[in-house]
Amino acid sequence: MTNRPSIRSRIPGALVSFLLAAVFVLFFGECNTPLGPRIGSDNAMYLTMGTALAQGYAPYSDIFDHKGPLLFILQMLPQLIAGGYSLTAVYWQEVVFLFAGLRIVSAMARRSGMRGELLLQLIYLGALGACMDGGNLTEEYAATFILAGLYAAQCVFDRDDEAQPKDMLLPAAVMGAAAMLAFLTRANNALGLCGMTAGIALTLLFGSRFAALGACAAGFLAGCAAAGLPVLAWLAYHGAISDAVYGSIIHNMMYAETGSASRVHALFFTPYGYTALLFAAVAALGALRAYMRSRRAALPLGMLLTAALAGMSCFISHKFYSHYLMVLAPIAVMGAVQILAVLPAGRLSSRRTLQIYTCVVLACVVLLGARANHNRLKEREGLDQFIADAQELYALVPEEDRDSFMAYRVEPKWYVAAQALPCMRFYFLQEILGQADPAVMDEVANEFETNPPQWVVIFYNREFGPPYDERVAQVFESRYTFVDAKGQYQLLRLTP
Repeated sequence: MTNRPSIRSRIPGALVSFLLAAVFVLFFGECNTPLGPRIGSDNAMYLTMGTALAQGYAPYSDIFDHKGPLLFILQMLPQLIAGGYSLTAVYWQEVVFLFAGLRIVSAMARRSGMRGELLLQLIYLGALGACMDGGNLTEEYAATFILAGLYAAQCVFDRDDEAQPKDMLLPAAVMGAAAMLAFLTRANNALGLCGMTAGIALTLLFGSRFAALGACAAGFLAGCAAAGLPVLAWLAYHGAISDAVYGSIIHNMMYAETGSASRVHALFFTPYGYTALLFAAVAALGALRAYMRSRRAALPLGMLLTAALAGMSCFISHKFYSHYLMVLAPIAVMGAVQILAVLPAGRLSSRRTLQIYTCVVLACVVLLGARANHNRLKEREGLDQFIADAQELYALVPEEDRDSFMAYRVEPKWYVAAQALPCMRFYFLQEILGQADPAVMDEVANEFETNPPQWVVIFYNREFGPPYDERVAQVFESRYTFVDAKGQYQLLRLTP
């Protein structure tokens, strides 16, 4: 049964969701918070990328990353609006995405007949907060797309009557668009929605509901096209389709194979694995409850496959960063919807139970927020001096030479601190990218040998792993002259 509140009653609910989103990102979006950002590493890369795109760089071919093209667009939009290197603009973009996610979570609760939309939103925030990792990352944006796809499936397959094929077209199109948008942030982010799609398709196929299967397939493909074609057109406009395929798929797969950490050890013996298992367990319990309630297999099977494939996406790489787990948060909260829907409505004991649950979850979110804020304050130590050093060095580069400037193997946030842009597309962690694909370092070395930047900033007095490529190091030693140093950074100029 679906509760349908009036427009008047929805307005306060939307306001609560907006306030929750704004406050949550204020503390958990540590990299861009107006409280005093810590800038971060990946976030700094994306700020540089977004600013470069806003100033006319082409995606992948002028400024590179091994994420999907939609991430490039999402990083460009705030900088187009705010003029470049705006952390506050990114903060508000994060708030908008989280607000949208919270409204979908509320809609999930209403669709299931569950009381306590606030509780469910807090559960979702707690799941995100456990693995936010500073914010403004592909998984954060993909989580909202995944929620939209899961809710579309719920609208069709979590109802009292059996949906007709004509009723499936629009929800299937939403699922297709959501899956494509998640894929375009980073390819593996779409695996969870692929699981829901497969579960529904298998159920319809084995139930001989061929008309319904055809309607779902048509809607899904239409949604994929509607979401994907504009991005493809944008890449074609920049002549970057082949570079995008290399960066977002081929190099991304190569990058996933770098490192040597054991996936089995990460799953069973680390907090990363315990979190993944917890999210998957909540999803599985919710799937069981959904089946017991309806005796229909489509949604429960889809939930199980979503949890399995989203979990698999978190272990494709040999690197286990906590933000990878954000793609499991949507299916975990969908499981929580099914579990909490068993609470009976109208009884005083149920209201008290709901209030207790809400207070407990709120306390957990607050504790996670306090931890995130502590990390932000700790990482801000020395940041003001770092920014001052970067700006002093960059001020020595003449305006007319700044289109021939490169910060090589520095912390990515150096670009943000100096408000500088690189003249080469592989602008960060060059040797590390080269571990995934040696062709990266071949291109970088060739650029330094044939068309070297006029000005370069590098680290010094610090060990590297992996070390500088010998070809690039030789160019620095033989063709550049020392100009100045600030902190751990040297400014070099190409010898006339």
